[in-house]
Amino acid sequence: MKLAIFGCGNIAKRIAASCLQVEEIDLVGFASKDLDKAKAYAENYGCRDWGDYGHFLNSDIDAVYVATYNPSHYELIKTCLEHRKSVICEKPMLSSEEETRELFALARRNGVTLMEALKSVFLPLILQIRQMMKDEVIGEIQEVYAAFMRCGRHPESHWINEPVTGGALKDLGTYTVGTLNYLMDKRPELIRLETDATRERADTTAYADLLYGNVKGKIAVSNRLDGDTTLIITGSRGIIRADNFWKTGQGYYTVDDERFELNEECITDFYYELKHFAGLVENGIAESPVMSMQASLDILHITASHGEKAD
Repeated sequence: MKLAIFGCGNIAKRIAASCLQVEEIDLVGFASKDLDKAKAYAENYGCRDWGDYGHFLNSDIDAVYVATYNPSHYELIKTCLEHRKSVICEKPMLSSEEETRELFALARRNGVTLMEALKSVFLPLILQIRQMMKDEVIGEIQEVYAAFMRCGRHPESHWINEPVTGGALKDLGTYTVGTLNYLMDKRPELIRLETDATRERADTTAYADLLYGNVKGKIAVSNRLDGDTTLIITGSRGIIRADNFWKTGQGYYTVDDERFELNEECITDFYYELKHFAGLVENGIAESPVMSMQASLDILHITASHGEKAD
């Protein structure tokens, strides 16, 4: 599969390094509004091509990894799909249910693949934890919790502060909600949401209480405060815990107060989602069974909500 990366920010470096390890992917080059930057990235990763977005959309590439800033996602994905290029887009992919339904329908009409990139749900560790929950290794599941709190030190002009497409809940919350949804295999009910959002500025910190049937769920996210970055599954006989759950192969679990280590393969954090996406494109599958349209909608059901202002 011939793939180009659109966007030359820091995250593109990590995506590119992972692409080079996936044998099904031929990383052709980089696209950016800044052609000098695209050329530098291409040369650094041994790619043969670079240019603006139109250059690649009119080429023979099969797919695009959209790694641009969030407010640009909708128009750029739409243009790629109209040119019959499959798209994997960095989370959060889109800002509304309407946009999500529209672009998945466009992908289906044009016979290409569209997938939101949520790397955590493809990691071997998360797959192992999901199986352990199904097997009731720690007993009956009682509560699930995920947190992603880190200080980003973003300037006022940064897109993360934009009310519609920015905010910690939409950005980092995609990891927490998406991972819990995958582990619980269902859409949650939003019980309580507190944020510090205003009409003029997106949230920097958010806390939510969820309900997955009769199982309690909690998330905590912040791009202003350094804090918790854990996934914790609580059962009637013990817990499962992983720190930095979106990029690790390590964790542990306890059963009746006895501790056991978890050590799963983690080639790179992006490797597994990229390999999954390449398989979809190569086999002509329009929608991922893991990160489907419904999975993206279920995440937005929480992350696009508006809660009461936190004290």
